[in-house]
Amino acid sequence: MQPIFQRLQKFINEFTSSRLKKSIDLFELKSEYWDDKTLHTHIREEIYKASCELVELHEKYPTLHVITNYPDLKNILWDSTFIESISPDERKKYHNSESTSLSHDRLKDDPEIYDGQLPYFSGIISSIYLTGYIAFLQSKLPEEKTTNILTEGKSTFEAQLNTAQIKLLSECLNDVRMFPENITSQTLENIFACNLSQPLKARNNRLLAYFFSALDDRSPITRNWQSVIDKNRLFLSSGKSKPLKQSDLSTANSEIKFTPPIGSATIAVIGIGAKYDLKNIPVGLFVNPYFNIHNLIPFSMENYHERTSEEGFRFGVVYYLH
Repeated sequence: MQPIFQRLQKFINEFTSSRLKKSIDLFELKSEYWDDKTLHTHIREEIYKASCELVELHEKYPTLHVITNYPDLKNILWDSTFIESISPDERKKYHNSESTSLSHDRLKDDPEIYDGQLPYFSGIISSIYLTGYIAFLQSKLPEEKTTNILTEGKSTFEAQLNTAQIKLLSECLNDVRMFPENITSQTLENIFACNLSQPLKARNNRLLAYFFSALDDRSPITRNWQSVIDKNRLFLSSGKSKPLKQSDLSTANSEIKFTPPIGSATIAVIGIGAKYDLKNIPVGLFVNPYFNIHNLIPFSMENYHERTSEEGFRFGVVYYLH
């Protein structure tokens, strides 16, 4: 089956490369006649427009998240988890596509012409193109000057989490395999303190954004967490292994509002509490507010996810053995 996907991938790469080159050439032509302010405004508008198209596409076809999670793979159909994410009937159509004749001209005239024979084909092409175009536009924005960062002082998460909560959160991150290797509580403390010796590579940008967004919703970290990650270069992108920028996180954060990533049900249990130790006796009392979100198993083919939530307080008594 691999040769079939390699043939399709070759066609996709050629078509998207040609389309991307045309967009880049048009951009370069415009940039010759605009001043920097006008150019940068145009770039941000184009990034916003392309990001909205990508989000809309993923809302319609959640399977396409697999494509944008691995933007650097040249053989993404085979090397990613795309094959595993489609249904047996859809997989069979790809298996039987060996005799399908592909034409660049026909695809230009009708972008969805092959979708009946090859499910998500137009979406795959659009996802690869939009991801590449957004990356190109982001590379043309001016970098923040180091002097500005120094004068502003170090930016942190302003985390309000105790040792027990950080331990619980680190276990949660390991459960959902947030990073290629398990992390310790100390590593998570270093993340919140922005004191990592080197950035950690995320396995899924959307899941990482979901984690920090969930913390933001419950207020134990600053609402500017995207900027903090960007300025401190804490994480590397799951696809390109480049430092995650605020624009990357903003795009990921927008996408998760429509389609929560795999692992979000584990992450969406956030509670911040308080503990009081009684004097002279080895007993303490605690109260812990909590908020849980549960994804419901979808029994229909709708593209949205139904969820239920619960919130309340946990009360308890702690007895110290030492």
